[in-house]
Amino acid sequence: MNLAKIDLLTLPSLPLANRSELPKCPAIYFVLKGQTVLYIGRTSNLQQRWFGHHRWHQLEAMSGDIRIAWLQCSDASLLSGVERALIEHFKPPFNQTKVEGGLGFLHVKIDDDIKRRFKTACVARDRQMGEVVTELIGEWLQKVEGNQTNQGQTSEEQKPRYEAKE
Repeated sequence: MNLAKIDLLTLPSLPLANRSELPKCPAIYFVLKGQTVLYIGRTSNLQQRWFGHHRWHQLEAMSGDIRIAWLQCSDASLLSGVERALIEHFKPPFNQTKVEGGLGFLHVKIDDDIKRRFKTACVARDRQMGEVVTELIGEWLQKVEGNQTNQGQTSEEQKPRYEAKE
């Protein structure tokens, strides 16, 4: 791949605010402000990646036209190498800095088998476990915080009920 021939302005792109419309494909993605590349990343599912992206709040707070452009990659095994080469070529500033606000740690105890399966699934999809947990917690919070019908119920009434099937 000749990196000098990649014209970022001709790649498909969407405004940052429209991230839910991104395709569900393996891709290298570029965060652009005008013609400036702010960040480059890789993912096996572009839309899913942007539900809980670690740079989301930092980028959302910026003024100007912030866009997500992407280069679809049919062979997901190439993503890591292509990403490294593109970062080396474009030298985006956000790839060289830590996320503002930092990350917090959440210590949880889960069953060893679930942890093993979760780790295996994350590795197979080229995802970081913390990134997926953040995404899952964010989705769960959207669900429970947006659920107005349960506000008057006690915590015992809000618990889902499951029946054992034999």
